[in-house]
This record gives sequence, C-alpha cells and structure tokens, in this order.
Amino acid sequence: MDNCVDFDPLEFCSYSPKSRLSPIITSITSQRFVENLVSNNKIVLFSKTSCPYCDDSKSLLAEMGVKYKVVELDTLQEGKHVQNTLGHITDARTVPRIFINGQCVGGNSDLKQLNRNGMLKVLLQD
Repeated sequence: MDNCVDFDPLEFCSYSPKSRLSPIITSITSQRFVENLVSNNKIVLFSKTSCPYCDDSKSLLAEMGVKYKVVELDTLQEGKHVQNTLGHITDARTVPRIFINGQCVGGNSDLKQLNRNGMLKVLLQD
C-alpha cells in the first residue's frame, strides 16, 4: 500500500491539553483532532489493524493509486476516544470510517458502492 500515509501517534499529542509525554484526551480534544485531520487530508481512513473490511478499503484505494491517511485506532492509546468521537460525528462507530474531501462517505460497503457507480472517481478528482 505505497500510497498509504500512516498516522503518527505523536500528531495526536498536539491536540491534548497535557504534555506530549502524557496525552489525556477529552471528547473536545478528540473532536478537534478528527476535524483537523479530515480537513487537512483529502482522504482519511479510520481503521483497525485486525479488520478485514478496513483492509479491503485500503486495497481499493491503493489499487486506484490515490494517497490517503490511515489512523489505526487499535494502536492508539486514545483510540477508543477517537472512535467514540467518530460515532458522534458520523452516527456510526464501526470501522472503517472513511472521509473524502472533508465528508464522511461511510464504511467499506459504501466505498465499494461509490466505486461501482462511478462516484468514487468523481470524488477523487482534484
């Protein structure tokens, strides 16, 4: 997955009200983190390392040759907070949660449907 840009957990620390050594995450902090990540990246995929649906979405995006940012929630100490925030923002806590151009397009089945009907290419155009 050459086009995948892994999220650096230290990026999350900059949104924490505590020091970089002890990131204590609140729902407000998590929301700011998600909103900033989504607004500064064309494609963001919130994932878990053991999720086959997440792998399927990553494969589809990689096959299309697009760059995307991935956040593996199960590798973050604050992952549960971020997942809860995604639930509030998108009305779904399941992964993957995929954002394109600042908007949540849903999960894996939604991404595949967008690809089947040609809308994914439209969304990915510059």
